[in-house]
Amino acid sequence: MFTRAAVFRDIGAPLTVETITLDPPRASELLVKIEAVGLCRTDLHVMRGERRVAMTPMVLGHEAAGIVEAVGAEVRGITPGDHVVLTFIPGCGHCRWCSKGLHHLCAEGPRITQGPQLDGSYRRRDRDGRDTGAFCMIGGFAERTVVDQASVVVIDKDVPFDLAALVACGVPAGIGAARYRARVKAGDSVLVVGCGGDGMNVVQGARLCGAATIIAADLVDAKLAWARDFGATHTVNARGEALTRAVLDLTGGIGVDHAFVCIDPPATLLPAFRATQKAGNVVVTAITPDNVKQIDIPPLELFAAQKAVMGAVYGFASPRLQIPELLGLYREGGIKLRELITRTYTLDEINLGYADLDAGRVLRGMVVLD
Repeated sequence: MFTRAAVFRDIGAPLTVETITLDPPRASELLVKIEAVGLCRTDLHVMRGERRVAMTPMVLGHEAAGIVEAVGAEVRGITPGDHVVLTFIPGCGHCRWCSKGLHHLCAEGPRITQGPQLDGSYRRRDRDGRDTGAFCMIGGFAERTVVDQASVVVIDKDVPFDLAALVACGVPAGIGAARYRARVKAGDSVLVVGCGGDGMNVVQGARLCGAATIIAADLVDAKLAWARDFGATHTVNARGEALTRAVLDLTGGIGVDHAFVCIDPPATLLPAFRATQKAGNVVVTAITPDNVKQIDIPPLELFAAQKAVMGAVYGFASPRLQIPELLGLYREGGIKLRELITRTYTLDEINLGYADLDAGRVLRGMVVLD
C-alpha cells in the first residue's frame, strides 16, 4: 500500500513529507494505523547529525500509538482492532535480558538506529524505489507503519491516543528514572536539570515517590513555571557553576540526594554532580551527541564523595511493565498526562513542531493523524 510519511534524508535538512510504499506485515509483524506520535528531541538529534543513523532515507518517529489493522500468522495475543503503544526498544523475548523481564535492555536494542526491521529486511520504499529505514524499528512519523510484535504493547481502548503516545517514551523515561533507577524515597531531595520531555516527568516521578525537595533547573522561564505545576518545590534559571551554587544554597550547602541530567550532559553533568551530596546519585537520561567521547569528572571527586553516576534508558524498567502501570496511575490521578501536551500538529506541520520544540515554546508537541 501507499502511505504518507515524514522522511529523513539529509543532516541539517527538514523532514520531507512524501508518499512511500509500505509492504504487508510478515509472520511476526503487524500493520498499525498511527493515530498520534510525539515530537521527541531524540529525533531532532538525528536530524542534526548528533545521533547518527546507519542509512537514509529513514522514517523517523518513535513515540507512537495507534490501531492494529492486520497481523501476521505468528503474532500471538494481538488482534486487528487492538489499540497499541509502540516501544522504541523491542523486547525480543528470548535474549538473556528479556528472559529476566528486562525488556529495556533487550539485546536487539543497539540495532534501533540501523533502519531494517527486526528480521533484517525492509518494508518501506521511497518514491525512487529505494529501501527506506524505520527509526527504532517503528517509523512512527507516518499514517501507517509495520512493526514486529516485539515492539507492541496492547492498551485499553478508552485511553486517548495522544496520551497513550506519551507513555511510549518521555513519560516512562522520566518517571521511571526517579522510581526505578535512582529509587527516590519519601523525604529525599532531587535536582532535575532540563525540564523538557524527560525532565518534567522526572519532576512528577520524584513527587510520586514523596520527595520533599524538588529543584527544577532550566534556562527557559516558561518551563520552570510548568515545573511548579508538575510538583517542583523550587526553580533555578542558571547553568554551570551558578547552578551548583544555587542548589547548594537551597540545601544548606549539602546538595541533593539525587540529580537528574535531562539535557546536554557535556555541559550539565559536572555541575549536577557537584550539586549532589556525598553518596548521592547522578542519573543521566539525556542523549549526548555521538562526537562527544568523554565527559570530565575529576577522579578524586568521584572517589572521595562516593557518588554514583548512572544512565537510564526507558526509566530503567521494562515498557511492558511501565506502560500499563503509568496509564493506571493516570486514571487514579497520580500523574499528569494531558498537561504535557502544549500543542498538536498535523503531519505536514512536523517541521514547525520541531522548530517550536527547539525554541522552548512547547513541553511536548504531538502530531495527530486523521
